[in-house]
Amino acid sequence: MNDIWHERDRVLDLLRTAAASGVRDATDLAMQAISIGSTISELREKLMISANTSQPRRSLLSNSECKKYSLLRAIREFSTGNPSGFEVECHQDLARARGEQPKTMHSFYLPQEVLTRDLTAGTASAGGFLVETENVGFIDMLRNKSVAVTLGAQTLPGLIGNTTVPRQSAASTGYWLATEGTPITESQPTVAQMTITPKTVGAYTEISRQLLLQSSPSAEAIVQNDLRSVIALALDLAVLNGSGSAGQPTGILNTSGVGAVAGTSLGYTQLLELQTDLLAANSLVAKPGLATTPAVASLLAQRVKFPSTASPLWEGSLSEGTVLGHRALTSNQIPAATAIFGDWDEVVIGEWGNGIEVQTNPFASFSAGIVGVRALLTCDVGIRHAAAFSVASSIT
Repeated sequence: MNDIWHERDRVLDLLRTAAASGVRDATDLAMQAISIGSTISELREKLMISANTSQPRRSLLSNSECKKYSLLRAIREFSTGNPSGFEVECHQDLARARGEQPKTMHSFYLPQEVLTRDLTAGTASAGGFLVETENVGFIDMLRNKSVAVTLGAQTLPGLIGNTTVPRQSAASTGYWLATEGTPITESQPTVAQMTITPKTVGAYTEISRQLLLQSSPSAEAIVQNDLRSVIALALDLAVLNGSGSAGQPTGILNTSGVGAVAGTSLGYTQLLELQTDLLAANSLVAKPGLATTPAVASLLAQRVKFPSTASPLWEGSLSEGTVLGHRALTSNQIPAATAIFGDWDEVVIGEWGNGIEVQTNPFASFSAGIVGVRALLTCDVGIRHAAAFSVASSIT
């Protein structure tokens, strides 16, 4: 009966905390916390993160406006030095939302997260295929698959200054009292914080004047798809394996305190150890999952939990399956012979500004009429608890 009353009190406390927070999705977070047995402090941390996440992105476009927006037209307009049109209005709205005076000299804010590559109309493989010749389709290149956000990494958009998320790293101590007059020994909880600071990834490309003049809707779709894919993979790779130096965020594999499991002859025992590492730290809670390479998935699909039985360690397709009851994805983003198991809800991706900033240089090659385009995205990666991840390496 005491357990029932304690659970009732926990549920009421969670609901009161959510109601008092003023966060838009507080009720949903409270219900999730109730279902997985979260504490009040864990709910407060999620509410804090959600308060940032739920800030609406400024200058969001409607579906029809998104279809209307042309990246190539924006580059063409801003390269003239006297731009006009819908894309200029979008840039001005974004600039005002940042508290800036809109500038229209070869620089603009793009309301989508995109990067780019070299495109020219004169060279077929570099852009000429996109010139109006009644193209009936386009074959995109084969790319790595992004896994971090798919597995549950959180995103904090619209940040301004350096951002910290306080966390409790150690609890107070409970003491049994020898007599009713025994004083309680004082103890203090320990508070730490996760800090994320702006880091910038950029790309530079050159586009011919002819391609800008002859761009068609199909060319626009191809360019924007390429930009989205490139930035998504760059950010995903930073989450997984960012070095923490030379301007890169620190990824999971380079975060101090992440668990480690020997991958030699990886089997049932080692996979259980990956889960045990997290459970021992009370981390296997929200969005557990495993990310590895297709080669490792193939090994696990051929190995069994129990000899002489049909009990493969990896169940499902090699692209996406399950390992010991948890979701598992493969990607060539993961270093060879490596598997990362963790609670991916513990990954925080911070983004500053209103998306990517694009600047054009109409004089990149004045004699040839080449326009240079530079794209910058500012972001960072934070791991709330290193113990929420464990890595098997040198897998054979």
